[in-house]
Amino acid sequence: MSSYIQKRQYYRLRYPKRARPFVRLGDELFQVAEVSEGGIRMVVANSNTMYKGLEIKGMLNLNDESRVEIEGAVWRFERDEVIVQLREGPTFKIMVEEQRKIRSNYPVFFARLREAAA
Repeated sequence: MSSYIQKRQYYRLRYPKRARPFVRLGDELFQVAEVSEGGIRMVVANSNTMYKGLEIKGMLNLNDESRVEIEGAVWRFERDEVIVQLREGPTFKIMVEEQRKIRSNYPVFFARLREAAA
């Protein structure tokens, strides 16, 4: 029997670099390294204009050209990434579809993620 306990409320989907969606915040575009129903991890070269608690509202553009409105606040910073906690974002259905696409189009990437988690 496994003693692994899921501590996260939402499954987080990490994207390979060449398959990353992007988010548009006003006139700026940011690559998205990770997405969940409750948050996104954006790659930001210069986060000096952002601060914890900053309200974010924009459009998440997924690889199949579908768009999802997002709304939330900057939660924390990690190296060149900004983590945004979402109040509005992708649904569970969208997350399942995105996971299926990544698994089928990038099976080696997904297998490496599973190995790293083990």
